[in-house]
Amino acid sequence: MIPIHKTTHVPLSPAEAFDLFMADLDTWWPKDRHASDPTAKLIVEPRKNGRIIEICADGTQINWGTIIGWDADHYMAFTWHPDGDEDAATVVAVSFKQTADGCQLDLTHGGFDVLGDTADAVSTSYLIGWDLTLGSYCFAASKLRVTA
Repeated sequence: MIPIHKTTHVPLSPAEAFDLFMADLDTWWPKDRHASDPTAKLIVEPRKNGRIIEICADGTQINWGTIIGWDADHYMAFTWHPDGDEDAATVVAVSFKQTADGCQLDLTHGGFDVLGDTADAVSTSYLIGWDLTLGSYCFAASKLRVTA
């Protein structure tokens, strides 16, 4: 199955874009559409083998993924299973490259074959899901640049 690839541009340096994507995930992630609890707190342990965790209002923690590649300010890769099922983990890789007026973010999401019969449906849902999610990220980046 062909991985999903998305590219976007933000008016930030690669380091700022990287920090926004991971360290400030809780501030821009569209939890109303893409979390089990829209009031949850999202935490990223910023290192290889760190986790991406949703902490629900009732204290329940859901492990969304584990960081498997980490080059601060440039690249990260993580397993992805926002429903908490580590056996159904796909893989997301994100890179940040300097451009003349900001940063290009390239996101690749693959490994859907592990999902078996539901791989096509899940992959298709992420085609639009990542567009919506990266739209929220770009909006947060534009606000950050205005207030910086």
